[in-house]
Amino acid sequence: MSRVVACALVLALSTSAAGAQARPRRDTPRPRAGMSRQLPGAQQGNRQQLQRQVQRMVWQLTQRRVGLSDAQMNQLAPVHQRYQAQRASILRNERQTRLALRDAMRDTARTDQDRISGYLDRLVQLQRQRADLVEQEQKELGRFMTPLQRARYTALQEQVRRRVEQLRRQNGVGPDSATDGESRP
Repeated sequence: MSRVVACALVLALSTSAAGAQARPRRDTPRPRAGMSRQLPGAQQGNRQQLQRQVQRMVWQLTQRRVGLSDAQMNQLAPVHQRYQAQRASILRNERQTRLALRDAMRDTARTDQDRISGYLDRLVQLQRQRADLVEQEQKELGRFMTPLQRARYTALQEQVRRRVEQLRRQNGVGPDSATDGESRP
């Protein structure tokens, strides 16, 4: 667990250290949500290098903690990437829909009940998609992992995700500015 925390900490520090000079001053407008920060070339390279190091450490931790063989790790890599990308897409869509719903609810001058209903329906659809994705992922992982390994892998993924999100919030880094869909477990 301490290695997971260390990995997540390095990721968060690399994000905040690399972005420190690119952050706007308080008197300048902040970029809109979803827009990546633009970093000078050298800083961007350092950030990417640090992210790769963290990803490699988390990948090694995954192999040890879950108890996977090299052959299982080779099977896990493409499965993880595919589902991580799909999960990130669903989460982005959920976030956009929640923001649109919030805006529609705030517009008291022209409350559009049909529009609000549509956003609520879309959120339910996205939640179903997320549940279906978890089910599909578990079936695919079940082809080369034991149930115990799948449980350990799922728990480790959740621990890393929570810790990274916690560190992002502490550092004021939004969910769209990091490596959604690109990182390994």
